[in-house]
Amino acid sequence: MDLKYELRPSPHQPLLVDIRGRDVICSRQCTYRLILDNGVVLTGRASGGGTFKPGVPSRVRRVRMFEVDESIMQLYPSQADNTPQEIDSAVFSVVSSYPLDEIRNGFACPSRPFTFAKTPDQLKVWSSEALRLQYADFDVTVVGTSDYWRRLVDTRALGHKSIVGARRTDGAVVSWEDLNDLTELFSNFLGWLNHCAAPVFHMKGYRKGRLVYRAYDLHPHATVQRDPFSWLPSNGVNEHNGEGLRQDFYVEQLQDLLNGFARVWDDNRADKGTFHIALQLLRGGDKGGPRSGPSVAYLRDAFTACTILERMLTGACDKSGRKAQIARCLKEVRVDDKLPGLDNENLGFAVSKHTTLWSTRKNDRVVEEEKRRVTLSRPLANMENWLLHLDDPSNAERLLGLGTPVQQYMVDVAIWLADLMLMKVVGYDGWYFNRISMRAERVPWAA
Repeated sequence: MDLKYELRPSPHQPLLVDIRGRDVICSRQCTYRLILDNGVVLTGRASGGGTFKPGVPSRVRRVRMFEVDESIMQLYPSQADNTPQEIDSAVFSVVSSYPLDEIRNGFACPSRPFTFAKTPDQLKVWSSEALRLQYADFDVTVVGTSDYWRRLVDTRALGHKSIVGARRTDGAVVSWEDLNDLTELFSNFLGWLNHCAAPVFHMKGYRKGRLVYRAYDLHPHATVQRDPFSWLPSNGVNEHNGEGLRQDFYVEQLQDLLNGFARVWDDNRADKGTFHIALQLLRGGDKGGPRSGPSVAYLRDAFTACTILERMLTGACDKSGRKAQIARCLKEVRVDDKLPGLDNENLGFAVSKHTTLWSTRKNDRVVEEEKRRVTLSRPLANMENWLLHLDDPSNAERLLGLGTPVQQYMVDVAIWLADLMLMKVVGYDGWYFNRISMRAERVPWAA
């Protein structure tokens, strides 16, 4: 059969596939596997077609495929390398692209953002401001979105501001494997900047300026940016005179950050490390709403991410115990072992109201010393232990006894510390937005 198909725009649900052809008949009771000519494999139920009568010419009929199993749907499978449709550039949409969508160092044509120029007159077509970054031997360009892309991607709960263009610096053919690697890295990079799942939606591939490939990426668990800010400020503030950093200097720092992230990403994947897991935990969607506290699940995820990054910075735990490891980790990122962002009055209130945060099996002298210094390492270790052993009712009682404001504060501290550890791991020494002090600062080890 010669079938023609149409994919409904993603990520609108449900996904329906209309198949038109002759001699087509399907049963709603059966599961079908449909292999499209661009390598995408869909599995789901289908219905439609009709009965056939001897001597009567068959006619074009429509079958509708529904309940497509998205969990096993592959957008860019390895066998796509064998398709005749080679591409040399691609355009895709990303969600939660802040603050990249506010940083500019050139101009690009919105329909094909991989066309980049330092001045708009060099393009000789309608253009808009754009950001250009380098990844391996790729030129990656971020430009504002358009109504066309909004119709494809946006829903009431999900919106985007940017589309991304990618092509090799020498204009060579791009393999699907390399393109998959780029989109995966880029979506995880943005997910870290904004603590959310920032997947790629919709893909258009070009060959010598001609559109030759189009596909849809379904991501059922996409989350918009939950916080009102990113840890990476769109324009860092100079601590001496209050002026913004030069745009070219800021773009240079952003490029260094992407280079370090990509290096650790590739190394850790090759070594089967846990860096990727830490990123997924920080991108978790179960953060609670603006009027409700964080869920226990996200508390656990944030502290588990800190544990993974502690291992990457300080190595395995030794005989000195868990507390010493956290203390060494704080030294690595040049953070004082003290509850951050609280004045003396609030520090005293925290100690008197929530003494369980500093509870320990060690002698009373150690406990009193840590309470006096209002240490950060002890509450972190205790909360992590409570979350790990929630099967013990006493741990659940201690955790819930902290109250929503304290839980939210500890989540903010854990995320702040995890971000600092990630910046240290990737070798970043630029500016960041401190969610505790609520201002842009240099990272502590570079201040």
